Amino acid sequence: MRTPLAGARAVAFDLDDTLTDWFTGLREAAEAVGAPEILERVRDETWVRRNGVVVDRHHWRVLHEPETFMPADLVEAFLAVLDPPLFDDVVPTLETLGARLPLALLTNNPFGAEVLYRHGLHADVFDCVVIADPLVRKPDPRAFAPVIDALELPPEAIAYVGDSIPADIEGALATGMFPIWLDRWNDPWPVPPGIARITSLTELLEPC
Repeated sequence: MRTPLAGARAVAFDLDDTLTDWFTGLREAAEAVGAPEILERVRDETWVRRNGVVVDRHHWRVLHEPETFMPADLVEAFLAVLDPPLFDDVVPTLETLGARLPLALLTNNPFGAEVLYRHGLHADVFDCVVIADPLVRKPDPRAFAPVIDALELPPEAIAYVGDSIPADIEGALATGMFPIWLDRWNDPWPVPPGIARITSLTELLEPC
């Protein structure tokens, strides 16, 4: 059986909602300030749908536009406790894959380097870390170019793992990379040819 990484010579990852668990972080922060109803607002405001199917979750908007989601008097306390954790499958997957293949990270998050440092994912984990230029962000194929250049591989030899259909999957496909959709929410998006679907990063560890 063909595994997700069959033929890949390097693996690149998205950050938010791929490695970092924003929804859990938001839920814990909402509970800490006694306002669990914030989660309903998050679903209403940040979940992007296409033909009725969720294709992206812009959870990071809560950090940049908190008063859209909660009363102004809760913002300071909420942001003080907001700290999205890593998903449980992240560290063991990166440690195992990193012993086999070069790893890279590409994120639109301008604070991506700080997030990695906070979680102990330093330079010894990733062979390259690219923070997208705010003017050239995923899904623009130009955002993926620095990763391809740094890994010194043809794009088709690089697997790109992400949760967002528009930004990660369609963006990587447009560059010639091999997109792997991380579907942690079991969304009923019809996966077209040329794209792999996984529900956990541990599926990347299956023998090629």
